[in-house]
Amino acid sequence: MSELYYLNKYLRKYKYRFLLGIIFVVGTHIFSIIPARLTKNAFDFVKNTLDTYPIFKTNGLHELLFKLLFKGLIIYSALILVMAFLKALCAFLMRQIIMTTANRVEYELKNEIYSHYQTLPLSFYTKNSTGDLMARISEDVNKVKLYLGPAMVFGLNALVLFLILIPYMIYINPKLTFYSLFPLPVLAVSVYYIKHFLYHRSEKLQAKLADLTTSAQETFSGIKVLQAFSREKSFINNFSKTCENYKQYALKLTTVNAIFTPLAIGINSLGIILTVFVGGKEVIKGNITIGNIAEFVMYMHLVTWPIITISLVTNFVQKAAASQKRINQLLQEKNTITSTQNLIKNIEGKINFKAVSFVYPDTGIKALDDISLEIRAGESIAILGTTGSGKSTIATLLTRLYDIDKGEITIDDIPIQAYHIASLREQIGYVPQDVFLFPDTIKNNIAFGKKDAKKSELELAVKRAGLSATLQHFPKHMDTLVGERGVTLSGGQKQRIAIARALIRNPHLLILDDSLSAIDAKTEYDILENLREVMQGRTTIIISHRISVASLVNKVLVLEAGKVIEQGSHEELLVAKGLYYKLYKQQEL
Repeated sequence: MSELYYLNKYLRKYKYRFLLGIIFVVGTHIFSIIPARLTKNAFDFVKNTLDTYPIFKTNGLHELLFKLLFKGLIIYSALILVMAFLKALCAFLMRQIIMTTANRVEYELKNEIYSHYQTLPLSFYTKNSTGDLMARISEDVNKVKLYLGPAMVFGLNALVLFLILIPYMIYINPKLTFYSLFPLPVLAVSVYYIKHFLYHRSEKLQAKLADLTTSAQETFSGIKVLQAFSREKSFINNFSKTCENYKQYALKLTTVNAIFTPLAIGINSLGIILTVFVGGKEVIKGNITIGNIAEFVMYMHLVTWPIITISLVTNFVQKAAASQKRINQLLQEKNTITSTQNLIKNIEGKINFKAVSFVYPDTGIKALDDISLEIRAGESIAILGTTGSGKSTIATLLTRLYDIDKGEITIDDIPIQAYHIASLREQIGYVPQDVFLFPDTIKNNIAFGKKDAKKSELELAVKRAGLSATLQHFPKHMDTLVGERGVTLSGGQKQRIAIARALIRNPHLLILDDSLSAIDAKTEYDILENLREVMQGRTTIIISHRISVASLVNKVLVLEAGKVIEQGSHEELLVAKGLYYKLYKQQEL
């Protein structure tokens, strides 16, 4: 339950709205209790009036008696109707205030979680599934909203009703009150034991729901591969198993709730039976009137719904606590990629790696091993090597998606950790291996690289990325929608859009990470020729498997097993006849 303490900041923020809601809760129950008292008075009025019937009949005034009786009942009925209207009005205002406040908290909590997601390092996302992260910002927050909304309404209703009604019942007749409320401790004990079961089941249920979301998300993301390999049935079976697992936990939780509600009704019915039995004996003794029995029965009916909702509130609270625990775990995650000085400075592009080592935290794979290299400002280099040699890791370290484990990286002789992270990244044009496109137009995907990009800048970026001819084949040109993750485009088209997105920001440092792998030879040649102009005076790092990029650069670095094993010009490396020479011969064939 302590997990829900995190929400106290929202309760404090909206304390006046909640206070106003409580005032209307009090009003709701005052106008609920008064009709019971009016009913008691009406019963007693009818009984007392009928008791005088023989006297009125003897004097021939019995018709007047019935008129008085009818008039009195009309008055009592009208008063009860007015009370019902006032109760309904207070209930409406109470629900409106509390429920809208719960919606506001939901909105702010989702924004808080989403904003926190943006601050977390890449390592966090490699350790957590997308489905689980989606579940926390959607399903878990929804459970918390049910706690702040319906659970708050039902809980306040029950609490305020008991605080107002029980003292009033004791005032009328302590003995009758005792027997009427005698079964309630049994219910309280039941709630105490059941809530612990509900909490643990709710926590497991939320985890199973996250698994279900992850399974669905993975299926949708990989639908092309799934269908290409005819694995639909296999995935359907796996999803069915996950659904079945979730269903079993949900059914166990439902069973407890199904038992609890009839139990609450049964215990309350026992209270009504005791009220009628003990009340009848008190009437015989002359301690109370028949109207008091009717009054107490109505009070017990007033108590029935709050008692029933105790199970519902308990369920909501336990689910919310389990969900808030998952949310708290997320919000407690810290960003390990920080700046030591928040230095904002235009970089020239001089880069030094000094005995740098790096191990991916999620896999334990050592990507770089005591690597040292130097790139002069404005120099262009190509980094080549076999798969898994650590080429792409250099790009992720320069963009500070990860931090090194050992050694030092400097840019313009300043440690990279000193730079303001956002400022540094804004000066880098990065084209990653795995191109991601938003489900938007080609134009907006390119313009994502620079806010308020001008039309001339867009056209220049498109030209340099070799996209101009391709766009002519699209009916809407740059306004063509690319679909989710660029599903309507070829691999080469997506790569060229990503290159244009990097070029449009006119970066001081350009990093192309295997960004020509899906492009045909002719298009590659055109792009490389365009890049010659772009690379003039700009520090450029081209990471590739293809030897052809060597013609563009001043220097080539060859990596193997996280180490620089060769470096030099294209001609020098061919003469050395090392790994570069082998790669050259393989691609020449």
